Amino acid sequence: MSVTNIATFAIAVLTQLAAIALLPRTNGFTQLVPTLLCSALFVIGIGALARLAHAGVELGILIPMMSAVIPLVTIVIGVVVYGESTSPVKLALLGLSCVLVGIAASRA
Repeated sequence: MSVTNIATFAIAVLTQLAAIALLPRTNGFTQLVPTLLCSALFVIGIGALARLAHAGVELGILIPMMSAVIPLVTIVIGVVVYGESTSPVKLALLGLSCVLVGIAASRA
């Protein structure tokens, strides 16, 4: 992957994580400003993924990487920002699912 593709991937991940972090503040998309910001961030993130696909980066690489990074960081955001509880079992299952996604992607 080129530096441009890596930067675009980082933009895709970071904007989607920011949008996910804003979801509770939208109150079910009833609060105008958080809803508009959340929606804009999701559009930017998906747009970045579209640019990567257009640049020739395989979806079989992009989606598994996103499927591993975003849920793990979302748990951290939930625990740190919103005070959600977590358990070792929950984290272990999420880690195992990331490993399985990685294995499946490597065999595709």
